[in-house]
Amino acid sequence: MTDEKQHSEGQPSDLQVDVEGLLAAIQARTSGEIREFMDQGQTPRLEVEGEIYYSYTELAEAFEIDISNYRA
Repeated sequence: MTDEKQHSEGQPSDLQVDVEGLLAAIQARTSGEIREFMDQGQTPRLEVEGEIYYSYTELAEAFEIDISNYRA
């Protein structure tokens, strides 16, 4: 599991996210691959079907997934 805070400075959260579970749910809804990038000194970003997302919350919302189902 990953702390959402480390993936989104704009949307801090004290909750943990089951990243593997969330990404598996998104992978089931899309035909594209999910790629995670770490730029030097910046927060990670995720790319799905050519769209860039800067937090797991933003990614879940884009695929109409309730992220609360993936919080510990």
